[in-house]
Order: sequence, then structure tokens, then C-alpha cells
Amino acid sequence: MHIRCGFLVIADPADSEEADAVLDSLPRALGGVEDGFLPLARRVYREPPRYQVEETLRQWSDEEELDLILTVGGTFPAPGPSAGEIVPEATAEVLERLMPSLPERMRSRAVASYPTALLDRGVAGIRGRTLIINLPGGEGLTAVFLESILEVIPHVAARLAADGGEAGATLAPLEPARTEPESESRSLDREEFAAFLRRRQKN
Repeated sequence: MHIRCGFLVIADPADSEEADAVLDSLPRALGGVEDGFLPLARRVYREPPRYQVEETLRQWSDEEELDLILTVGGTFPAPGPSAGEIVPEATAEVLERLMPSLPERMRSRAVASYPTALLDRGVAGIRGRTLIINLPGGEGLTAVFLESILEVIPHVAARLAADGGEAGATLAPLEPARTEPESESRSLDREEFAAFLRRRQKN
């Protein structure tokens, strides 16, 4: 199963080399075609209007039918209304289902090394059969965010695919999350409940 990918970079107008560096680093971070990721679309915007980001996400999801879209940049706080940092709002507008667990995991994993990870406002979710994920810009931060959810992406893509069941069967199982021991619980005794009702009636 190949995961067809699109990369949308919101670049700093003052940094002409940033976008090229990001576009080169994303395929390497994903692992490339040998690991199932197939880059098919790339686009760079500098201070785009919000509708332009929304239109690109819709086109890549609905017409190009990409499996995965990664946006980079445009996710930090900014005074509003503002032409900058509008990617989360644009993404939320086109999503049909949210996946809040992905940005939650990315931020929680990155904050130990990059305290500014707490400023990220990125979202993730599903449009049709496409998984869309916002990543923050910034050297190192983008890679840390992506690395923290990399093992999950093929499983999401398999479930969204038309043959999700068959594709999912070829994937290695995810490492189980650690769970805390369950606390002891006791079912409510029938006589205790009857006594409780009698006390309620008296009051």
C-alpha cells in the first residue's frame, strides 16, 4: 500500500531557503517510497489568504485523492484577524472529522525539547479518505512533531482506504500503550439501593 502524500508549506517571506529545506526534509522524515510513502504534490505559499489554503486542501483531498496532506507552518499565535498563522482555521474549515489525539501527542512529545511546542495551534483530521495534519514550522520542531506520530499514520491511512480492512491486515501492530492498574470497584448492593431510595422518599 502506497500512501500518496502532499506537502503544503507556509513559508516565511523573509527566508527564501526555508521552503526548499522543508520540502527536502519531509520525504526523508517519512521514510520515502520504500516505506510506503509516495510524495505526489508540493506547494509553497508565502502569507497566503485563508481561502487559498482551504482551496488547496479541498483540491488535494477531493480531486487529487491524496491519502495524506502535511501542512508546515502558519500554526502559531498571531493577532486576529491576521493574514498570518491561519492554517489551523483553514484546515478546520475543510475537515469532516477531527482527530485531536494526533496534535495532542505531537505537542506532548515535543515540549520537553522545544517549550515553544505549547504555542502550536495545529489541528488534524479527515476529509473524505484524506488525513490532514498541521505541523509547525521551525528548524527541528517540524521533525519532532512528525516523528511522534509516524507509526500511526499508515494505520489511519489503511482504515480510510477503500480496501481498508485488507490493507490494514498487512501492517505491523502498534505498540500497546501503557495502562495503569484498574482500581477495585464494587457493584451497588440491591438492599443498599433500596435503603437509599427510602431515605430519598423521607426527605
